[in-house]
Amino acid sequence: DRMSLGLPVAYLFGLLLIHVPGAAAELVAGDRLGDADYTALGIRFTAIAALCFLAGVYLARRSRVPLPKPREVDHQRFSVFCLFGGWILIYGLSPIAKLPSIGAAIEAGGAIWTLGVMLALRDAVRRGEPGSIVTWLCALGVYPTLMLLLGGFLSYGSAAAIAVLSILTISVRSPRRLALGIVVFSFIGLTVFVNWFAHRDDIRDSVWHDDPMSQRVAVVSDAMQGFHWFDLWDPIQQNALDQRLNQNYFEGLAATRLQEGRVNYLYGESLWDGVLGLIPRIIWPDKPVIAGSPEIVSEMTGLVLDPNTSFGVGNVMEFQINFGTPGIVVGFLALGWALGLLDRKAAAAEQTGDLGRLFIVFLAGMALIDPSGSLVEVGEGLAAAMVAGYGWRWAWYEWLNHFPSVPSSARQRVPPVRRRQVWTPRQGEDLSRRS
Repeated sequence: DRMSLGLPVAYLFGLLLIHVPGAAAELVAGDRLGDADYTALGIRFTAIAALCFLAGVYLARRSRVPLPKPREVDHQRFSVFCLFGGWILIYGLSPIAKLPSIGAAIEAGGAIWTLGVMLALRDAVRRGEPGSIVTWLCALGVYPTLMLLLGGFLSYGSAAAIAVLSILTISVRSPRRLALGIVVFSFIGLTVFVNWFAHRDDIRDSVWHDDPMSQRVAVVSDAMQGFHWFDLWDPIQQNALDQRLNQNYFEGLAATRLQEGRVNYLYGESLWDGVLGLIPRIIWPDKPVIAGSPEIVSEMTGLVLDPNTSFGVGNVMEFQINFGTPGIVVGFLALGWALGLLDRKAAAAEQTGDLGRLFIVFLAGMALIDPSGSLVEVGEGLAAAMVAGYGWRWAWYEWLNHFPSVPSSARQRVPPVRRRQVWTPRQGEDLSRRS
């Protein structure tokens, strides 16, 4: 029924992105990469997870609740509010982003810029307006570009782009155009990745040494001069995919060590940590759990990891190292159900014009889209998203109270004011004839 903002699609695409390219590289490279057994085991777990996630989304959407009549709202105004509000929160309040709980709320609340671009881009595509499409695509590119120049990371920007563009998989009605669009987007995305990975160290050295912005731009420009299209049969690109988009290797290695008895199952320990993550640190300053998961990955795999590179445990591996395959089945059924429910509620709020409620359910859904992170990060992000959602709802209503507007359709329904015609005699006119 197209009652969706595409959030489950965004999660599924992100999940497959960190598993399928690495598995494909292993398949093409043969024994050269040397991790085929671990990768095969990990991709099997990923297949189970993906199917269970889809089943959970289906269960969430199985009961079709009658929705109120759609109400027209000023989407353009709402999108601009979300876009600039999110940017102001992310970049304007960055000096206090390191404070406990406040930083998490800023990160979660800043995600409303994706909501604004998402809705505006969908409406522009529906109306077939090339100018608006280009404008909002440029707005979409601001955050990934700044993340690259200010942090040296590509993953955060790509996750935001995936979330925004996933709504088009719901609104585009032609299956052929949809399939072609996914193929083109995947190819372009992997092309950007392999070029970034080839110059990752140079870009991060410039960023992390706090070089001037002009020098950072020059480093990125130099990287673009050696541009190469994505080629799965290129050994250098195969190595890049295997190193950064092959979460299967960690999952397979951890599962093998569990089977051999070299490590023990966690039996819900990290899941409980995720529940504790819901409690804001500003309320519990000595909370024993922290975001990030390199310690779990190192413990379960036995690998010594580079401290300068992020290694997320990932949802598949975390459910597996707690309860094995049953943990994957139950965990992804629950995750799919929760995200499917929030996505449907967000789409219903948008369609019926309840934009204040849309902030809350949308940000909560975005907090669940973290397939490469830990459940602690998901829990902390969900708590921060709820706080930020209520804050944005208050800000939106305050904005409407101070700057009210009337939808165009409502303005058209107001009848024009007709001036009352008053007769006045002209000079020399015979008044008796008028009588």
